[in-house]
Amino acid sequence: MRIDGGDVSLDLSAGSAFCAVLAQAGRKVASEGRVVSRIVVDGREISTRFEREMADRPVGEIDTVDIATTTPDALFREALDGAVDLSLGIRRDAVAILSSLRAGDLAAAGPRYAACIESLGTFFQLAGAVFNAIETGVFPLAVRPGSVGELPSPPSATAGILQRLLRKRKEDDWNAVADILEREILPNIDGWSSFFKVLKEIGAA
Repeated sequence: MRIDGGDVSLDLSAGSAFCAVLAQAGRKVASEGRVVSRIVVDGREISTRFEREMADRPVGEIDTVDIATTTPDALFREALDGAVDLSLGIRRDAVAILSSLRAGDLAAAGPRYAACIESLGTFFQLAGAVFNAIETGVFPLAVRPGSVGELPSPPSATAGILQRLLRKRKEDDWNAVADILEREILPNIDGWSSFFKVLKEIGAA
């Protein structure tokens, strides 16, 4: 294993799983006041989903693990920038989809809807992660969020909106899909976007 380019020895028992490697590496990184920003396994950068899928994989099946780290402050700013950019793109797509649906043009709405759903899933995961990191103090703020206005809906409410949207699409109820986009998705995205913009103005501690 290498962390920021330097070889690191870990205390692992025979038959240890990949999750044990990450847990030890995470503790070492945290002890130095840093956070993991990127994980590359055998030359392949892994996502959060792939990391979960690999959790029980024996370490003997893995040749190299490269971990890049950064400061909490830098990661916080990067996450906020990505969240704001993604929210603006999703909003543009959602408005276009809604316009097509209201006009009865399913041929135009369908392909864009599929891409928008994927972006929504990514965005809501990111929003939830940032929200939880602030609540738990991983991303400490110079000013508490409560002093600049109410926080947007918590991730659990956001996830429920996406589930309802997926359910109505599965039922081919496009009128309901349009209603959820207009009355729930767009306001929720706007709320998160405003929240992230306020956090950018506050800055990390």
